[in-house]
Amino acid sequence: MWFTLTPAERAHLHEQLRGVADDPRALDMRQFIQHGCVTTYEHCLRVTTLAYWLNLRLHCHARERSLLRGAFLHDFYLYDWHRCHTITRWHGFKHPLIARYNADAVFHLNEVEKNIIQSHMWPLTLPWVPRCREAVLVCIADKLAALWETVARRAPA
Repeated sequence: MWFTLTPAERAHLHEQLRGVADDPRALDMRQFIQHGCVTTYEHCLRVTTLAYWLNLRLHCHARERSLLRGAFLHDFYLYDWHRCHTITRWHGFKHPLIARYNADAVFHLNEVEKNIIQSHMWPLTLPWVPRCREAVLVCIADKLAALWETVARRAPA
């Protein structure tokens, strides 16, 4: 990837995600495919890393704990959207609310984290606007990660 963290930054990121990324329910995201052959867990970790990198390199001064937790939990919907036909018809519109509900039930989110998760699909989910810099960073990181996972990873070597 074009963005990289220093070893110290990577260690700090993983320390901040302790208790969330290693929670058994979060680990369940490893069984669901997000884009191409990328699992939802891998996607969420990539979005978290990219949002953290953007925050550091652009000097955004985001609230780091909320940024990292919200970024990692932004797709905490826990189903295979490729196979769940009752939900997937409107998955792009519905899953931010499902993820927010699930994440709040397990991890007790603050308002910034709720906004990050609920608004990460903006502008597709027009009423749920990113209201803080953390949500804007995750929204951008999610679009960049999804683009890389669906286009760049499939390009012939």
